Amino acid sequence: MKKTLKGLAKLTRFSEYGYYVIVPTLLGVAAAKGMFSWQLLLVLLANWMAVGFAYMVDDIEDAPDDALSVTRVNRNPISSGLIAPKTARIATLIMGVSAAVLFAGLGLWPFIFGMISLTFGYLYSVKYVQLKSIAYFDIVIRSLLLSGLPFLCGYFSFNSRLNRIWFWPFVFVIAIHIYLQLKRDVNDLSSASKTKKSRTVRHLGERSVTSLMIAMAILGAFTGIVTFFLIDLVPSWVVLMMAILAVLFILPVWIKLRREDAEMATEVFWRSAVERAAALALFLYFLLPWLNQVFQLGWK
Repeated sequence: MKKTLKGLAKLTRFSEYGYYVIVPTLLGVAAAKGMFSWQLLLVLLANWMAVGFAYMVDDIEDAPDDALSVTRVNRNPISSGLIAPKTARIATLIMGVSAAVLFAGLGLWPFIFGMISLTFGYLYSVKYVQLKSIAYFDIVIRSLLLSGLPFLCGYFSFNSRLNRIWFWPFVFVIAIHIYLQLKRDVNDLSSASKTKKSRTVRHLGERSVTSLMIAMAILGAFTGIVTFFLIDLVPSWVVLMMAILAVLFILPVWIKLRREDAEMATEVFWRSAVERAAALALFLYFLLPWLNQVFQLGWK
């Protein structure tokens, strides 16, 4: 039983997206002028489950190939023998249905976008479609699954109509995700163990991918400045807290690895630290006013 639970936990691969999904979800809530409530917690849980569903389908579909790969066999809990394929399929079905139920509880538009997310998550990896193996679709669908659709689900959980400011944070999360995904795929291609998730990179070529990355970085920087400094999506103290937390998360890792030739590890830790910092700062932005109101702490 303990082995099965460990395998199921590993199948969700929550550590790969747990903090990341918080950011677009809460930016969507902030764009809709939402507040800390059961809707916020529900949409966050639903988005986690929808993304987890996509990762679970991916591992189920990749299990036969991963079993033949020395570098991937232990990463996949099915190919490594932690859980049986049938158990994985049942758990994935339960995850998908549960996410759909949660989205339905949030209203019509969250349900629509939530079902789009679940559909894309299934078609992204399932063998007879496998959108991840089609150039451009792999990047676009993944950015929607992890950024665009969580943002929209968060937004429409609190607002049924698009306002004037939603566009900027929406484009921001999409642009940043595409940039990070392209950078990771380029690194994967240059590493010793090549992955199967770089169709767009292979199709475009190194020069075109570099140009696209620069364009996404510029677009992300521009929309980020508008989002955090011009349209007052969140107060300045939230941005400051993001920066402080990021430094606190990065500094110990930098001190530990500065003597080692570990450029890739440093990059991964840096990105993880920024994700955690942004997620925690945004969550506190919603949580602290609620605590102030409930416990009458007198904060202003």
